[in-house]
Amino acid sequence: MTKRRKAALTACSDPRSPERQEEVSKLCAVLEAEGLEIVENPDLFLDDVLDERIKAEALNRLFRNPEIEMVFDISGGDLANSVLPYLDYEAIQKSRALFFGFSDLTTVLNAIHAKTGKEVVNYQVRYLLYDHASEQIPLFREQVLTNRFSPDVLQARFLRGGRMQGKILGGNIRCFLKLAGTPYWPDLSGSILLLESLGGGPKQMITAVQQYKQMGVFDQVSGILLGTFSKMEDDQAAPDMKEIVLRLVPENIPVAETRFVGHRTDARAVILGREMDIEG
Repeated sequence: MTKRRKAALTACSDPRSPERQEEVSKLCAVLEAEGLEIVENPDLFLDDVLDERIKAEALNRLFRNPEIEMVFDISGGDLANSVLPYLDYEAIQKSRALFFGFSDLTTVLNAIHAKTGKEVVNYQVRYLLYDHASEQIPLFREQVLTNRFSPDVLQARFLRGGRMQGKILGGNIRCFLKLAGTPYWPDLSGSILLLESLGGGPKQMITAVQQYKQMGVFDQVSGILLGTFSKMEDDQAAPDMKEIVLRLVPENIPVAETRFVGHRTDARAVILGREMDIEG
């Protein structure tokens, strides 16, 4: 019998309610059908918002397990950055495990890369269960299980310029800014800045982009890749994110957009920290 590859689920952001147990069981069944063995995380459903040390140690244990190849964070919300001081970055650096998360996990993803140099993946594995499962499961096989993360699946469309090269870093526009001024902010020199958002309107997006600008981020990056901005798109807000970025970002910086990164359930995996070449 072929030995199954081991993966684990974790939740570093807001507590997962016990009512989500059925969804987690379904997710485990899908992952097991794809040939994975799910290693149990007894701390997956902690319900105390002040449990950051416990959540961090739960993640540390997974990275210290030499058999685990993938760690999928299934949470989101606001609290993920609270675990950062308690993570064992030496163990993470030595681990073979690849970490996956999105939204509020932007903090953990970029902190791991900043402290260890390891690649991480902007991805929500729960999307294997939802309305785009018939598309998501084949992509999971082609990308996640093979570690082949091609930017081609993002079908990026250029708004300015026609090519960008560099390591993709960033993620959720609000959550990434939580790392500003901390030891967990990654070196963005020559990188492609990925930005997406669930909530927020034009005023919130303008102030966020202005903060990136005032931090000198746009003097460092080689390009900007915009994902979806769900509330703005649903509200048909004006100005939209494309207008905001094109006005505030220097004209020499290429800007592209993709509908396959963000909080829509057809969002695809993006590896952060790996050199990528995106062409229009």
